[in-house]
Amino acid sequence: MISEGFLKAERALAQHSNRLGVRAPAPEELAGALGEAAKRLSRALAEGLRPLLGGDLAEVTCGKVEKSAAPRLHKMIDAVAVNLVLEDAGGAQLLASLDYPSALVLTDQVFGGPGEAPSQLPDRLPAATDLTMARLADVLGEALGQAFEREQPMTLAARSEVLGKLVRARDEDTFLTMRCDVALAGKMPWSLLLVLRQSQAELLLADHARAPRATAADAARPLAEPFATLPLELVAVLAEMQLPVSRVSTLQPGDTIPLVIPAQIPLRLANVTLARGQAGSADGALALRLTHISLPHEGLAQDDR
Repeated sequence: MISEGFLKAERALAQHSNRLGVRAPAPEELAGALGEAAKRLSRALAEGLRPLLGGDLAEVTCGKVEKSAAPRLHKMIDAVAVNLVLEDAGGAQLLASLDYPSALVLTDQVFGGPGEAPSQLPDRLPAATDLTMARLADVLGEALGQAFEREQPMTLAARSEVLGKLVRARDEDTFLTMRCDVALAGKMPWSLLLVLRQSQAELLLADHARAPRATAADAARPLAEPFATLPLELVAVLAEMQLPVSRVSTLQPGDTIPLVIPAQIPLRLANVTLARGQAGSADGALALRLTHISLPHEGLAQDDR
């Protein structure tokens, strides 16, 4: 049988990308990527805690990343502590642990005190501390989402005062740990311990631990001509809202529509969010201070700008 026309491929031929053959990141590379994320976490956590601490800006210092086995982890964390498991949209999890004194110090500061823990620790946390821990989980989720450059905050997946319910003492996995100290002028400091399974660290950090340099086969170079001087229209979305059709159809000059401006304002290019930032001013004009970049840019760091 003779064909009546030329055969035409339905899609372009696939091209090999070097990204497909990249090896899994080594533990030391994951630890290095977590250390870089810690810089973003320190800033994001300090800002996120401000509403809880009456508007005061705390100094957040995240220490070096260490590797630990489960038995050592059970020695580092008290038998009874506040253990929060936070999860991103892809299912990757991280454990944040506060000992009882830190939980009580933070609670006292949230309610206007200097941050004093009682000499005799209670067997159970008071209701005020439970409320504070719930608010802290939201702050941590937002800060961790920014630190790991996620589109959405991490959310609370589980909470337990007994570590054994979350991590078995005989667990054979390797864990990455990092302690973050929070200090407020004139008040008692407190700290939390962040714990990542190595397998979970690969999910959260692998892109940063083993991201290869882009090649000509992968993408155009935005810093080279003819693309460098090409103007792009960026839109900073101060507020978005939904109104029913009945309300939109009756809008008139003089109507007032309340706006809720988010803490993190998206910066978009053709409906794609490139970055997020905080509204402020520069040289007497409204400005956007970028705190999170969603897309990689050659030669630019991906943290706070």
